[in-house]
Amino acid sequence: MHRINKIDYFIGVFLTTILNSSKGVPALFDETKDSKRVEFSTDVDDFNVYIKYTTKIGHSKLIVNGRRKKKILCNISFSEKDYDILRNSFFIEGKQNFICLVCTNDKLNESYIAMLRYEDAMKCLAQRTNSGSRRITITRIGAEYDFSCYGVGMEEKDYIKCPVDCTKYLVLEEAY
Repeated sequence: MHRINKIDYFIGVFLTTILNSSKGVPALFDETKDSKRVEFSTDVDDFNVYIKYTTKIGHSKLIVNGRRKKKILCNISFSEKDYDILRNSFFIEGKQNFICLVCTNDKLNESYIAMLRYEDAMKCLAQRTNSGSRRITITRIGAEYDFSCYGVGMEEKDYIKCPVDCTKYLVLEEAY
């Protein structure tokens, strides 16, 4: 029996969400040799998804319009290899290309899925930190309907918004 890695768990979380939310059974699930990339078709469209995760969620409190609100924050790092794959060989013409960012804690009892269109994710990954790494930061304040996603050096006005409920983003129905 093969060892089950953390990435296998997170791919399963994502695929289970798709299977439970689709009106019809997806016609094709094709996992490539890079286990972080999944291609599949549903009754809605054809998808190509690159999945990354972190097991570190930060929590803080903010005062917004005089009210105290909870803020969550996750940083997902992309290696130079990840970035090269995304830039040079990931995108497939004619498919919906997404980057799926899964944020959870060590106990796996608090999880969030942020889906970014390929073009938006590449905007977030355009610049590097001083140490040369790339990352996408995902935040949510209170019960907002969207995550705010941004990369190194991005100004707040340029943050990418993506729905907290990724099933709506993928034109699927939430089954939970």
